[in-house]
Amino acid sequence: MMETTTQQFPEKHLLPFYERSNSQQTRRAYKRVVREFFRQFQWRHPNQITSEQIRGWRDQMTKARRKPATVSFKLAVVRSLYEYLREEGFVTLNPATVHKVPPPVVSEELRGRALTVEEVRLLLAGPDRSKVEGARDYALLLLLVRTSMRIGEACGLQQSSLVWSHGRWLLRFRVKGGRERKLPIPKEVKTALDEYLKLDRKRRGLQHTDHPESAIFQPLVNYRTLEYDKPLSTTQAWKIVRKWAEFTGIGKLSPHDLRRTAITRALDQGLSYRQVRMMSGHKSVEMVVRYDHQREKLEYNAVNFLVYEEQPTEK
Repeated sequence: MMETTTQQFPEKHLLPFYERSNSQQTRRAYKRVVREFFRQFQWRHPNQITSEQIRGWRDQMTKARRKPATVSFKLAVVRSLYEYLREEGFVTLNPATVHKVPPPVVSEELRGRALTVEEVRLLLAGPDRSKVEGARDYALLLLLVRTSMRIGEACGLQQSSLVWSHGRWLLRFRVKGGRERKLPIPKEVKTALDEYLKLDRKRRGLQHTDHPESAIFQPLVNYRTLEYDKPLSTTQAWKIVRKWAEFTGIGKLSPHDLRRTAITRALDQGLSYRQVRMMSGHKSVEMVVRYDHQREKLEYNAVNFLVYEEQPTEK
């Protein structure tokens, strides 16, 4: 199957690679990076792209002030792509390995912000919950800040995702990698979802978007395709978060900042890393530890609390 040609490499050979992930968001990201990579080299056969040229692409992105995390992610996608191409027989070697193309150093410090309690209250007070759009936006914001769900996970929720089990309501949904998770729903979140769905019931009935497989969070208008039985896109959800952050004067805010807020708040309240990991869905405790900025403060250092003297016993 090996071939060396000056003709353009057909994208049809890449389609199975695009579809390897169960996450639609991941598939889109991989497709975007792979297309950018091949455009950089005029869709040359991957056999003819060298490690030196890939390092040049890396340096070009760095000079364009792309974030180290962004450059590292793109290189990781290309490494994975070459492994796929090697398995399929299009190439014999992977020129994008970490040894041949070292990624830039990524800071361990998390970028972004975590809202204060007062800022959370301001944000949630923004939407007019007596109207469908406001009730939807409020329910979405509250869900993100109370459960630490990722924005893609929230947008992918269906009405059937709400399940009653063991005497309480749960959310059942797919996460990165295709795994299924179940997450308890705080009462205030369930109430907000119920109020939103109740206000939106008439519209959903008219447009036939009120069945178990329908998305919980839906766009209210869609002038481009006139299709309504579809979920709110992550782009639309980003705009909702940005809109209410600007409206309430909080400033620049992203959906991941709401996830960060929930995780940071839980840690500040003294919940264990294991408890927070159960909420956030991280695969390892180490990922949760990165959010724990509070423990870096000197007054929280274990040195202040470690003692060896015998504690006096009560008579």
